[in-house]
Amino acid sequence: MTATRLAAATTASALAQRLREAIDAGRWSAGDLLRQEQIAAEYRVSRIPVREALAQLQSEGLLDIAHYRGARVSRPQAGEINELFDLRLLVESDLLARALGRHDQRSLRELGRLQDRLEDAEDRLGWISGDIAFHEALYAPAERPRSLALFRQLRAPIDRFNAQALGPGARKQGWADEHRQLIAAVAASDAAAAQAILEQHLQATRTVVLAACAGQGED
Repeated sequence: MTATRLAAATTASALAQRLREAIDAGRWSAGDLLRQEQIAAEYRVSRIPVREALAQLQSEGLLDIAHYRGARVSRPQAGEINELFDLRLLVESDLLARALGRHDQRSLRELGRLQDRLEDAEDRLGWISGDIAFHEALYAPAERPRSLALFRQLRAPIDRFNAQALGPGARKQGWADEHRQLIAAVAASDAAAAQAILEQHLQATRTVVLAACAGQGED
């Protein structure tokens, strides 16, 4: 790759990250159009890295790009949400089962610390990042990096929707109770209880996300 092409790729990657953060922060909502010329002017780049950045976000499921109609922020559909949660149940149940016997007092204290911080979160992005950190710490002892990467990939479309549609108050007490119950089950090495709590947790979250998606679809 030439120096020029390398610079362009770097610019596109950096631009994709900035656009991703702007969408997460609520600058554009589901269905909003991202105009190439406006982005190029605002971020002082040419159209080429803009197109590449938009294509990258499309590959992540964040944008829908239609020929001659531009790029729009995607809105998850009920079928996609259900599929993502079905896959999350499979992946996260396996991670939890493998991690269960490997937690120690130090990792359990870390889970408690992360949950304390999560319960104090008041903004949407802080709440989502705190929830991700909790689940990653819960599954980390499994030492399954590919499964953890898949866990993050499956969460991403829903987290971006949640960043705009939900917040810490959506089901705060229920999520907190289930996280605390998960910590207790892991500490007791109770695999059956841990799996049951995780399934309840993900199914309840699915219900909230589906309801929020349906509500936005009525706008």
